[in-house]
Amino acid sequence: MVAPALLVVAPGSPAERVVPIPDRIFVGRQCAGIEPERRVLIEDYSVSRTHLEIRLDVERNQAYVIDTSTNGSYLNGSRLGRALAEIIRPGDRITVGETELEFRSDRFAGDAQDDMGATRSAITQSTMMFVVGDITNYSTISQVTDGGVVATALQSLYAELTTVLTGHRGTLSSYAGDALYAVWELKHIPDANALAVDFALAVHQRVLEVAPQLPLRGPDGAPVQMGWGVVRGPGTVIGLPHSAVSVLGDATNLAFRLSGISGRQGHAPVLVTEVAREAVVDRFVWGEPVRVPTKGRTGEETVYPLLGRA
Repeated sequence: MVAPALLVVAPGSPAERVVPIPDRIFVGRQCAGIEPERRVLIEDYSVSRTHLEIRLDVERNQAYVIDTSTNGSYLNGSRLGRALAEIIRPGDRITVGETELEFRSDRFAGDAQDDMGATRSAITQSTMMFVVGDITNYSTISQVTDGGVVATALQSLYAELTTVLTGHRGTLSSYAGDALYAVWELKHIPDANALAVDFALAVHQRVLEVAPQLPLRGPDGAPVQMGWGVVRGPGTVIGLPHSAVSVLGDATNLAFRLSGISGRQGHAPVLVTEVAREAVVDRFVWGEPVRVPTKGRTGEETVYPLLGRA
């Protein structure tokens, strides 16, 4: 079967390689947990472990690039917004670190106005609960562990976490590499506040139970651990093919930042923002509030350690 599109890595150079895009493809330094045929690896430490994703929408004749990196990506010389789905067309060039990528296809030249007969993906703004989980010391673990072992272990771990998420009525926005990102829309789920907070508590416990069985170990030889950030705030929801939902906004970024703090440097493994806590304060047990800096944002954030159910 001929792939509907191609991604050319380092076009025109001696290192040029052409990678088929079946329906979606990830680009990054590791892309752990992603099938080999759906990943492009770039050996460059300025490139994030999972740097960006390209998705194809055959019905709407559109292709998208979604940046999920720390250092950013560029489309035809313009910086991409983080977690924002941007339409790409044949001939477009994407810069990742020091590497250039070219999107090639005989299709996917459609604009947002094209194909009036197709059902359009909705773009809505909504108050949401956001939960992000991040593996502690993942960079060190991945450096000393065989890539195949890491991928198999992450598949097993994510299967367990997704089961917990389903039981808490959450929507998986994405998981790639060492992070899991889930959301709850309050207008659709009346008890979303409590479900999201309880999910963070339950999924943390599940990691403690499952981790000893996995071949992943931290620098001290202990089973792998995850930190969790819980945030309540506005989010912009974008329906995309092959994904339940894509969400962007400041609350999304904050949830990712908190997950990178949780379980590290003396912080509790689950941290909840003040606004999220206020919505369910009587239903859970909390630690003392702390002020924490969040990388890439001004000022500090007040967060509460989540200790258990009331």
